[in-house]
Amino acid sequence: MGIFGKPPESKPTDHTVAPRPSAPAPSPQAAAPAPAPRGAGSAGTCVIGAKTSIKGEITGDEDLLVEGRIEGQVRITRDLRVGPTGTVKAKVEAQTIIVLGEVVGDCQAATRVELQASGRLTGNIKAPKIVISEGAMFRGNSDMSGRKDDRSKAAAS
Repeated sequence: MGIFGKPPESKPTDHTVAPRPSAPAPSPQAAAPAPAPRGAGSAGTCVIGAKTSIKGEITGDEDLLVEGRIEGQVRITRDLRVGPTGTVKAKVEAQTIIVLGEVVGDCQAATRVELQASGRLTGNIKAPKIVISEGAMFRGNSDMSGRKDDRSKAAAS
């Protein structure tokens, strides 16, 4: 007779512990991160990785995060974020431009251009709002006048 009144044959041969049943696994939809509040049908973020280099023209309708290198032209209708390791040598047009890395070229934004403390921008900026944090480097001209559409509406009023 074995320990606790059980026959010796009922002992498990391996000493692994069977997993306890736990709460049901969340569905893939529940595990997905919540999308950014951009409105219905918003697209995701395109990421250009740190070891990626692109030469040419980039156009699109989604946010763009650059951790690698771009040379050429960037025209997107959403936000451009140049990460700390990112380098953009291009003419840039976007809704919002946020620079933590380096941009060499003219930047035009519909909403704002923001240079973080680690950011470096060499080129002209045209945007209604421009934010340059302490420690950022900017060399060029800035134009904060409204777009032609905005000025013509203001003149008509």
